[in-house]
Amino acid sequence: MLSTPTIDSNKLVQSIYQLMDIADKELLSSPKGFIRLESSKGYPRFYYYKNRSDTKGKYMSADNIGFITSICQRDYLMKVSKRMHELICKIKKGMHVDLYVELDNIYYSFNPGRRSLITPIIPDIETFVKDWYNDNPSCQNSYSVDKGVYTKNGELVRSKSEKIIADRLLDFEIPYVYEPKIVLSDHLKYPDFITLNKRTRTTIIWEHFGLSDDRNYSVNNMLKLSLYEQSDYHLGKNLIASFETSDDPLNSYIVDKKIEAFLL
Repeated sequence: MLSTPTIDSNKLVQSIYQLMDIADKELLSSPKGFIRLESSKGYPRFYYYKNRSDTKGKYMSADNIGFITSICQRDYLMKVSKRMHELICKIKKGMHVDLYVELDNIYYSFNPGRRSLITPIIPDIETFVKDWYNDNPSCQNSYSVDKGVYTKNGELVRSKSEKIIADRLLDFEIPYVYEPKIVLSDHLKYPDFITLNKRTRTTIIWEHFGLSDDRNYSVNNMLKLSLYEQSDYHLGKNLIASFETSDDPLNSYIVDKKIEAFLL
């Protein structure tokens, strides 16, 4: 399986050609024939046909699972190769392309029985999100939470504003982690949230600055933002910042706008 490529405007075409090349090379050694999936008492039954004109297929037992898998994988790779060629044409016409969405659409176009036998060329979104959570454990900040509030998801957060952010992320089905542990230029930090844009599979930090009208607080947070910049986290790219003052508290409208701009 290919490791997930990094996608940006300069590497998109290169990544598509790379995926196309992998699919085409694997197809060179793929088997011939076709598999039809039927169900018997809730269990899948596979039948093999040498060509599409055959009226009667050969039942394939569990002993033939390797052969069945190879044909299902071939059918998947054929769709990948065809779609990658189409995406190149779309890009040449100046059209927008979401590579991960396209690959997921191919994978999920197969019924569950076939899909269980297919190894996607990059991890599908469900697998990716599961691994993302495993790689980013939450609530790593050991500093005690005094007078915190609970989110819809059951986390104890430090403020009502953080609850607003967490609850809206949950409502929009955006994967997020509260106060994970990250390293910025050899400094251990605990950002308020890290979030995942599932369309681009980009991890984006979300920091909320709740006392922006306090001078000392603002100075400290400007230093934090500078540290993010030094570690290649940039506002408007992979870093979201929300602000509030005592006279202008955070509201869900602002949170929703940021989610729509960066995470959908």
